[in-house]
Amino acid sequence: MSRPSSQMPQTQDYFCSTDENIRQVRPFYWMLLLVLAVLYAVSLADSPALRAPLRFIPFTVLMLAHAGLHWIGPYLTTRRRWLFPYFVLQGALVVAITWIAPSQRLLAGLYLALIAVATGVIEDVRLSAAVVTGYLALSAVNFAVLRGWNAIPDWLIFVAPMAFFMMVYVTTFIRQAQARMRAVNLLSELEIAHRQLAEYAEKVESLTLTTERQRMARELHDTLAQGLAGLILQLEALEGYLGQGDHATAVIIATQARDRARAALSDARQAIDDLRLRPALTESLPEAIWEEAQRFSSATGIPCAVTLPPNLALFAPTSEHALRCITEGLTNIARHARASNASVTITFHDGDVMIQVQDNGTGFDPGAVAEQAGHYGLLGLRERARLAGGTLEVKSALGAGTALLLCLPTSNGGSPG
Repeated sequence: MSRPSSQMPQTQDYFCSTDENIRQVRPFYWMLLLVLAVLYAVSLADSPALRAPLRFIPFTVLMLAHAGLHWIGPYLTTRRRWLFPYFVLQGALVVAITWIAPSQRLLAGLYLALIAVATGVIEDVRLSAAVVTGYLALSAVNFAVLRGWNAIPDWLIFVAPMAFFMMVYVTTFIRQAQARMRAVNLLSELEIAHRQLAEYAEKVESLTLTTERQRMARELHDTLAQGLAGLILQLEALEGYLGQGDHATAVIIATQARDRARAALSDARQAIDDLRLRPALTESLPEAIWEEAQRFSSATGIPCAVTLPPNLALFAPTSEHALRCITEGLTNIARHARASNASVTITFHDGDVMIQVQDNGTGFDPGAVAEQAGHYGLLGLRERARLAGGTLEVKSALGAGTALLLCLPTSNGGSPG
């Protein structure tokens, strides 16, 4: 009979097995026991013969048993299989009590109390009506045995309105109690939801901070680290050309180094300024790629072939990822590959943009490098690929060169142009 508090029906499901529900219903049972005590005292006062030991003892025992069943009623009636035995036993006790103490007042009070309990205990309206009707019929028969069958109409005229009033009162009481219980349960659920939301907010904040740290690490690597690495390469080339006495080329390298330093400074400021994308990047991605390749070739002396589709135009984040991939790839070639040729190729395939940076250098073991600390460039590119919904593949072997392949979707706004 008991149900979760969130599923309590609108009708008589209030007398549940939970301690809270029993605590809420106790005032009703205290009032019921008070009525039984008054009926007991009035019956003894009105009938001197009832005070005789042979009638007093069984009358008292039966009244105590009847009151005890009322008191433990919320526990016994929490299971449907207990309902029928409980109400049958209570009806039998009332018949026995009124047979020992034939009082119309006692008879009416006991049956009205049973009708009130049946109204409150039985959750099914039709079953409750059937039990109440049965008690009314039993009370009429009980009264006819005591007063005669001719008195039944008078009995029904007296008891029926009282039973109706009792049913209305109990139903109102129970609905108010149910409303209080629903309010308490709702408040408890709201408190639980509030705690869960607070926990979720802490998790979101933690994840946000972690994501922001990772993004800052990527941006700092892609701006300051790459810019400084390129600047070092150009300064080393400048030193070499000066040592050879090639002042014209040294001036060109110095100019490029100055421009790269300014670009690195601009990128650093841009990263600090909410990490916004470079304004002109989406409009001049091909030019940015060509400039990056020319700086690489000038600084290293390694020719770099660039192959781009015509009218290359990508969505802003995709352009940023593409350029970062190219810059990282060329930086790694200059620092580690010992290559004699390099290439940058961008193609479109099945709605994806494929960015490939390749060299013919010494190559390496990608698995071994992935396990080493400090290789933040590849880590940043992998994070970029994951956030953009793409993939990053590094193909390399000792003595076989390296190919860095970044595949990014263009469905978020990019197009092949």
